[in-house]
Amino acid sequence: MKVHEMRLHEEPFRRIELGLKTVEYRVNDEKRRTIQVGDKIIFYKRPEEVETIEVQVTSLNYYDSLLEMYTDTFDKGLKDRYQTPQEAVDDTPYYSEEEIKRYGCVAISFQKLS
Repeated sequence: MKVHEMRLHEEPFRRIELGLKTVEYRVNDEKRRTIQVGDKIIFYKRPEEVETIEVQVTSLNYYDSLLEMYTDTFDKGLKDRYQTPQEAVDDTPYYSEEEIKRYGCVAISFQKLS
């Protein structure tokens, strides 16, 4: 079992804290490819990176595009914030199309530990 570190903005951090967010969506780059079911992730709240939440990975699902990922997981973690999966895609400024084509995407499901 490995321990991974990730940074989150305040809004998604608070949603995990409240038990409203149980899936983290990322590009499946080299760093994310080392994550396995059973591993722990420590999320640090930006910008101070003092507050943390620890979770355990319960499943990993891989996709070729954000739209495919958000469509597949829409009911699990997005429908309370977006009307459609495409709206979630349009609200994801973090990754370029080149990154998504190169790495694909991963939906990391987890259970909060602390």
